[in-house]
This record gives sequence, C-alpha cells and structure tokens, in this order.
Amino acid sequence: MGGSSKKFKKAEKSKIKLKGAKLPKGANVTKTNFKVRKIVVPDQLKQRNLTNAAVLSNKNLTLKDCLAKLKLNNVSSKIEGLRGVREIITKMPSELHRMLSSVVKDVSSLSIDIEHDVRRDAYKTLGCILAACGQSVMVPFYEVLLSFLRCSMTHIQSRIQEDSLLLLDVLLQYLPELVVANRDKILPQFLDMISKLRTESKPGRTLTINLDKQSTSTRWRVKVLSRLTGILKILIDSKRTKNETAEPLEEAVSLAEDVDNPFASKVPDYQPDKAVQINYTFDRASTMFLPIQKRHLYTTCPMDVLFRKTTGTDKDLSLGDRVDDGRKLKMYVEMLMPVLFESWLEVRPTGTGAEPGQEHALTQEAAATLELLMAIFIQLWDLTVQYCGETNNDDMKRWFREEYGAKFCTHILGGFPYYQSGTETKSQQPKRSKTTAPILSEKTVDDHCYRHNFNICYFYCCLHEQFRGGKKKSQPYTKIVEYVKRCVMNWKFRGAEATNLLLQVLRYMLLDTDCMAVNQETRTLLQTLLEVYITAKLPQEIRNRILVLFCDIIVGSDSLWRRYGQELFTLWLKMLPNLLCKPSIDMEVLKALLCLGQRGNVPFLEVLEANAKQIVANMETIRVTNEAEQGEGFVLICNLLFYVRKRELIRELIDFDALGLKDATQRERLCSTLELKLGMLQE
Repeated sequence: MGGSSKKFKKAEKSKIKLKGAKLPKGANVTKTNFKVRKIVVPDQLKQRNLTNAAVLSNKNLTLKDCLAKLKLNNVSSKIEGLRGVREIITKMPSELHRMLSSVVKDVSSLSIDIEHDVRRDAYKTLGCILAACGQSVMVPFYEVLLSFLRCSMTHIQSRIQEDSLLLLDVLLQYLPELVVANRDKILPQFLDMISKLRTESKPGRTLTINLDKQSTSTRWRVKVLSRLTGILKILIDSKRTKNETAEPLEEAVSLAEDVDNPFASKVPDYQPDKAVQINYTFDRASTMFLPIQKRHLYTTCPMDVLFRKTTGTDKDLSLGDRVDDGRKLKMYVEMLMPVLFESWLEVRPTGTGAEPGQEHALTQEAAATLELLMAIFIQLWDLTVQYCGETNNDDMKRWFREEYGAKFCTHILGGFPYYQSGTETKSQQPKRSKTTAPILSEKTVDDHCYRHNFNICYFYCCLHEQFRGGKKKSQPYTKIVEYVKRCVMNWKFRGAEATNLLLQVLRYMLLDTDCMAVNQETRTLLQTLLEVYITAKLPQEIRNRILVLFCDIIVGSDSLWRRYGQELFTLWLKMLPNLLCKPSIDMEVLKALLCLGQRGNVPFLEVLEANAKQIVANMETIRVTNEAEQGEGFVLICNLLFYVRKRELIRELIDFDALGLKDATQRERLCSTLELKLGMLQE
C-alpha cells in the first residue's frame, strides 16, 4: 500500500511542467482540420415528423408515447406525458377517440398519485379530455371515473382526500349527469370527509376534526360545503329540465283495433310510465276531463306511491328500504341538517353584548360558513318543494318545517342581523386585543353580509307558512321586517346583486305564499315600499320591478290586496296611467297595466280615461323597451284603451285623436279596437 503512493508521486514529478512557460509561435493555434459527420435520423422518426406532425406534442411525442410516460415512476416524466396529452388534444381532438379507453384510464389513475403536482396536472388533463369528448361519449367510462373519485375521497392520505375536491369540480363542470345519477354513492363518502355517522343504522351525522394541522377545520369544511352546493344545484337543475322538456301526450289509441277480438278488455292495460290519454273532441254523451293546472295530476298513480308509508318517523327502515325518491330526499336532509347546524355552532359569534351589535359581528371564516349554510338550506328546501309539487302532497314540507323551523330560529336567527367584523387588511396583520370599535348606527345595513341576511329572511319565511297572518306578534318576524324596512329605506346603498335578493325577499313576504291573512308588520312593510317608490329617486329598472310586484299583488288575488288596504294603493294607482305619457315604458310594466285594466280596477281606469287623449297623442313616439317583436307594445296600448268605459270619450278618440297617427297601420289598429268596444257599449 505504501509503495503505490511513492510511485504516484514519482510519476507526477516526471510530467512536463508548462506552468509559466509559453508555447512556441504556431503551436498555440486552434486546429480546424477536423471532419464533421452528418447525424442520420432513423427512418421511422423521419417519416413521422414529415407526415403526421399535427398529432405530435411539442416534444415530438405521439399519444401512445405520452401514455407510456404516465406509467413511469419519475415525476417529471409523468408531468411531461400529461402535458403532451393536452397538447395533442388541443391540436387534433379526433386523435383522442382512437385511444379513448386507454387515455381515460391512465389519466384517471393519476388522480390518486402520491405527488401533488402530478395529481393537479391529471385533473387539468382530465378536464381537457371531457371537454373534447362531451357527455354522450363518456357514458361508458362513468364507472371508471366514479371509482377513482370515491377512491380519492376515502384515501388514507389526507392530501389526496383534499385534492379529490378538485376532481369533483371537474366532474361537476363537464359531467353533471354522472354526479346526478350516482349521487347516492357520492354523497355519503363526500360527507365522510367532514363528519361521521352517529350510529351505523341512522342517517344522523356529527362533525369530525380537520384532516391535518395545515388548515383549520372551518376552512376545510368551507371547501367541502362549497362543492356540496354545486351537487345540489345540478340536482335541482336536472329536475327542472326534466319537467320542462317532458314529452307531450301521445294521441289516444282507439279501441276499434280490437273489435274483432271478443276477449279484448274494455279497460286499457296498466302502464305506470304512461300518462292517461285525454280525448279533446267534444262528445255530448261522455264526460270530458280537461286538467287546467298541472299535467302530472292526471298521470296514473303508481301503486308503490299510493300505498307508501307517510313521511313520519321511520327509524326502523334500512338504507335498502328507502327506494322512494321522497325517502331518499328525507334521508339527505337528515344527514345534512345536523352537520350544517353543528358547523355554524362552532363559528358563530360569542360576543359579550357590551357593545351594541357587537355580539352579531362575524369573522371572515364565520361569514363564509354562514353564506354556504344558507345556500344549502335553501337548496334543500327547493328540492323539497319540487318533490311536493311532483307528488301533489305537502307532507314533506310540513315535516321539514316541524323538524327544523325551531332549530333555525334558535341557532341562526338568534343573532340576526349579522355584520362582518374584520377586513382583508386586518386579517393579514398580527393578532391584537379583542376589543374593537363599536359598530356605528349608519352601518346598520352592512354591505359585507347582505347576502347572508337576505337569505335568512327568505328561509325563515319558507319555514313558517303563516308568518304573514299570525295574530300574535312574533319577535323573529318583527326583527326580519325591521331589517328589510331599513334596507328598503337605504336602497341607494345597495348593489345589483343585493337588489335582486331584496326584491326576491319582498316578493315572497308580500305575495308568494298561500297565506291570505295580513298582519300589521307586513302592512307596514308594504307601506314603506310604496313611500320609497313614490318619493325616492330609484333607477328605472328597480322602479319597474317594484311596479310589477304591486300589480301582481292587486291582480293575483282580489282578497289579498283588500286585506292590505285599498287606501294604500289608491295614490299609486292614480300615478300609473301617467307612465304611458312618458317617452319610454318597459314591456313588463305595460303588461302589468293591461292586467289592471282587465280586472276593471276603478281608480286606475278613472285616471286612464282622464289621460286617454294624451296617451293617444304619445302612442306614435313612445318607445317600448324589451319588445319580443316590433309593434307588440303598440298593440298592448291599444288593448289597454279598449277598457275605457265612456262612449263619448271613445267616439272622440276615433273621430279626432286617432287621426293624428301618421302610420296608417297603427291608425287602423287603434280605430278597430275602439270601434269594437264602442259596439259592445251600444248593445
């Protein structure tokens, strides 16, 4: 061993030392007499580059090569393969259909990859695949996608569970039918991410802690609940689309086909999925049945629906017995509502109440949670209303109100109205003392929580059927009415989204319920809205929508607007005909005025007759906005003048005022309408 070291040192010393020395002139020139050899590309690569360049990725990889990279263990290779798949799909989507099965399976398998970047790229690539193929092409692969979704939701690694929400986002966006069809499989495992069953035999759930310490439990629940709103939304939309696109009834099948058969039954066979045929031809000898309200009311009632159990307590039923849609809906509600209430109890404000309104201040996490909870509450209620409308049975709505009406008032309405305590800039600063400045009186209507408060108002009215007609003064309803009144009086501070919500709440509170009674709080709210409409300078669009609401109250139910008090509407009704003398009017407003004329509203018709000459003079220049067809607004104005009751006035309009119209078609239309009414009065 020692000798080798000496030999190495001796060899080093024997080498020529060039340090400090210079090469002689001519020996320090770079040699350029080397030969260059051409690089020859293999034939298969050369042919592929020249002929099918469009179906290659930017790195000259075919779709098959990209899929091969997905099976490697290297992270960069997988990401490069996913990127190549996206590039090929972008260049030529038809290339995808040749290997669609392999592409879907290989890309979907990476949704549960251990690497975060690979999973995110897989979701992005899967979105490109679904967008390029469409829903109909992806039907055979529903089970593959569903299996990987459920696998990622129940994965042992918390990060893969968290990223499963991104995979669900892709499916909600591109394959909503998959989620709707398999909601019974997705929802339980979806809810397992934030809750667990209290007992295995009951649908009730309780909250669980967060996945890990990198995010709070509240933020994680907000992420999960935001996807739940997406699932419920597509479920509601699918039911609405199904009802709107229902096929028309088939023509009645004549029994004359079986005349030669003596054993033919005179009663048609029972067909559960086929509606009862209706004979629209008048026959004096037989009774006619013409439903005028809902088409599903004359469909054949299936036996399982007719003899099903009521919507009462059914603790002994297993999940397999809940085959009816109503029982499934009830099971969803029973699963979700306890979890939603517990989520709110963890983040609701816990102020001491020393400062006015301070106990209602929400943090950003609490505000985000409350907004999602109210959206889910309303979606569950919409599903319940849809089911009751389809079955013509309100048992489910009554059960919903009895079960959760009191809990909603206790847990959520107790701190109403809510405000947001902190801003984004404050949340980024280090924590300070809990003492904050009191909320000023002019900030009673806080822009940060208007959606939350309006949704609370709306949902409270949904849960209490007789909220408008209670004889006893209800403290929760009084709080709601006072808040809505403040919002109406401060309408100039509201934005477009808040305006839509406020008008929705006003319409439901004042009109859209079956309750015909009116208490003092609701009457005061209507009076406040009338005063704001008459005195405040609101945008024209808002004024039009309020006007349509008032007209619907008067036209929709004769008894309802009389219970409000006719004296409230008298001044407003006398203002309406003046709208026809202005330069422009909205089509919806014109239809509402026509309904008032058809109902023979005396205060309205008196002012209409007083302004009839000015209205005719303005007919040629008035501009009707939002017309479906040209001239439709002019026809409605002519129809409105048809309800003038004085013969002398009609004769003057025909002989003098109508002649001022330059357009012969318009003049003829107006004269024919007025002459028709004149002939009816003379008879």
